[in-house]
Formats: sequence, structure tokens, C-alpha cells
Amino acid sequence: MEKTLKKEKLNSLITGLKDKGYKTIAPKKDNNLITLCEIQEADEIHFDHVQTNNSIKEYFLPKTEKILSYTIEKTKVSIEEPEGFAVKSVVFGSRPCDAASLPIMDKVFNWDCTDKFWIERREAITIVTIACDKCDSYCFCTSVCLAPDAKQGSDVLLTKISDDEYLVETETEKGEGLIKELETVFSEPPSGTPDRQVATVEKKFEIDKVKPWLDENFVHKIWAEFSTKCIGCGACTFVCPTCHCFDIVDECTMSKGDRVKNWDGCQFKMFTLHTSGHNPRSTQDQRWRQRIMHKFKYYVEKFDNILCVGCGRCSRVCPADMNISEMLEIISTDEGQPEPVSKE
Repeated sequence: MEKTLKKEKLNSLITGLKDKGYKTIAPKKDNNLITLCEIQEADEIHFDHVQTNNSIKEYFLPKTEKILSYTIEKTKVSIEEPEGFAVKSVVFGSRPCDAASLPIMDKVFNWDCTDKFWIERREAITIVTIACDKCDSYCFCTSVCLAPDAKQGSDVLLTKISDDEYLVETETEKGEGLIKELETVFSEPPSGTPDRQVATVEKKFEIDKVKPWLDENFVHKIWAEFSTKCIGCGACTFVCPTCHCFDIVDECTMSKGDRVKNWDGCQFKMFTLHTSGHNPRSTQDQRWRQRIMHKFKYYVEKFDNILCVGCGRCSRVCPADMNISEMLEIISTDEGQPEPVSKE
């Protein structure tokens, strides 16, 4: 289904979503930050940006959440599971790279067991993306088989066709249902092929050359050379829409407690620290290697998907200016070919 949406109708759209019982999440500017957060009015939506500072994942995998509560009474343990965590919502204005992360992550959350928190939120949340009409030097979606107007993961895709109008394309039944619920807000598309305003993102490396190199170079001097600047802050993992590591802890007294899931990250020294004191990834180059291997080798082997959407957030936020696409460019070219190294 194709429609158009004029910017002058945005107030009607957001009001309509509220009337239909949706919570609306959209890019909003707060000082120098552009974040995906809940909005109440269309005037709060910020359009003139390349990428939001936070990713879409926190609305499907929150930073912290209670997964159960328990009470201990002598020999009896009572368990209560949370309800109401999947809120009917629309994420409006996320970028296509963010939306594309969701079907990639679906595979891990439906793997050896089904994660009800992820699945129920996926069912409750509708994704309305806006194709990118600008990019910056950190963007590399085209290098990981995506595009500024990629449709993967979107229920509805908006593409700018003039300064005050978007082409609206539905990609799923959920998206089509949303447009039908608010049909008075939308107009029929113009005849002919509209002039889509889509950014041109330079292809920076050949992704097909990355995994073959990784297959042969678990041991290589480049890991230490490239990770020298890394301070292990983990900011890259927290802003990444496809990083999904978490820890589970009990916050409790002697008689009751909550079991809580919290974000964690492979760049933290404590992430792999054993109770014995042994740490199989005790140095930062080993932890940086794990990040690259997980995204471009291990996940590909297990789920046939690259665990990266080229959003560039990790490089933008890095206080040491480590750029993941620069390393991928090195190892996918002749300059990155290995010198003989004795494997330990």
C-alpha cells in the first residue's frame, strides 16, 4: 500500500495515535542530544539529524528489567512473573538501519528458547521508519548489505519526496493495519514515480572479504595495534542496536527478591572474569577481537546474518575515536593481509 503524508498532518497523526491507545516514541532534541523517547506532541519530533544518539533496541531490550519476583516462606517458594511490559506503541522516525537490527536480533531471541519479553514487545510495537536523506562519514550501511532506504524490519517506510511531504509505503500487515486505522491522515500518492530524497552512502569495504580473513586470523598483530586506544568503557556496545549481551542478578533479602536483567558488554574486563580469578579475555585486544569476531564471524556462522547494520553509533560515541569501519576496511584489503604469525 502506498500513501503520502504531509508534514502539516503530523499533529493529526500523533493525536490519532494517542486516541487509538498507542504510546509514541520519536526522535526528540534535548540540548545537543537527539534521542528516541516518548513524545506527546508532533512539535517535539526532531527531523534534521543523521542518527539518534540512542538506538531502538532499548524499547525491546531495556537497559534493566525485572523478569520475576520471588518470596521464600519456610519450604515454599512463590514466584510472580511481571505483566504489562509490552505496551502498544509506535516508534516513529527511526532510521532504516535501526529497524533492520530487529529481524537480525529476532534470531538470537528465538534460538534455544523463546524470550517472551522480546517477542511480546515485537508484537506490541509498530515501526515507522524515515529513510535517510543525509549521512555522515560514520555511516556505512551500504557496506553491510543495507541502504539508507532499506525496508528490513520496518512496518511502514516514509521517504521524503518534498520539503513537506513523505511517500508512505507499508511493508507488513501490522503496518497496513496502522495506516488503515488512521486513514484520514494520509493522502493518495501522486501519479508517476515521485522523486525520492535519499542519501548516498559511500561503500567503504567489501563485506564478503571480512569473514574469510577472520577465519584465518584469530591470532594477528592487528588486534593489539588497533585496540591500543581502547579504554574499555563499553559505550560502543550500549549504543549499538545489535549488541544484546546481558547479565542476570538477584536483588534480594533473606525472604524475597527480584531477578533482574541488566545490559552488559564484552568490552568490560569483568564480563568474562571467573570466580577463580581466571579471565579468558584478560586484555583489551582480546576483548576487541571478540567484538569483531562476534559480529562478523560467529553470528554469521550461527544465524547467517551480520550482527551489524552500519549505523556508525559505536564510532561516533567512542572517546578514543576508534572507528570500526576503518578496521573492516583494513582487513578486507591487501593492506590487511597477515604476516606469518606463530599461533599459540
